[in-house]
Amino acid sequence: MRQRGFTLLEMLISFALVSLLFLALFASFNTISRGWDAADTRINKTEDMRLIADFLRRQLSQAMVVKITGKKEAKVYAFEGTATSLRYAAPLQPLQHQGGVFLIELNIVSSKAGKKLEMLFAPYRPELTWDEAFKDAEPVLVFDGLKDADFEYFGAEEEGKDADWTSDWEDKPRYPNMLKLRLEDQERAWPEMLVDLPQVTDYAK
Repeated sequence: MRQRGFTLLEMLISFALVSLLFLALFASFNTISRGWDAADTRINKTEDMRLIADFLRRQLSQAMVVKITGKKEAKVYAFEGTATSLRYAAPLQPLQHQGGVFLIELNIVSSKAGKKLEMLFAPYRPELTWDEAFKDAEPVLVFDGLKDADFEYFGAEEEGKDADWTSDWEDKPRYPNMLKLRLEDQERAWPEMLVDLPQVTDYAK
């Protein structure tokens, strides 16, 4: 009995069906791969934000009451801030093995990716003003790609007044009671960071 072979048309149809099958499988694998990459990116970004938040919380909680030379040469307490900038004195964690107190400035500035958080730091010298201390300091990138961020301060601006939240704490004769930092990346808003601050009355003047 003679065996019937495949015709050319049947071979072409078979190859076409196999090609479509491989294309479908490739598209599925490509979609799965992109999904894994996106998930991995989100996980890494979430971990980065968590590490940054932990670093800032530990750093800000070490703020110290010290004095620095003010604009009119009089000594003022080394703490001032706005909604987008914060200056304070504290040990600097990455440099703690060197000892000493540092003047630190955190700035929220615009970037191509949205907003970024930068840090300036310089050794604390009470005879210098903020601007003199940071004259040669280069900004260090803390985090880029923020959607929004801001600082707020809770305290009584003058003795006898009720404490309240404000976005400005400059030229005040005291430290605020608390500092709030709000961070929001492109994915979500992070829990507000609340940090208790030392008070002038806790130290000898």
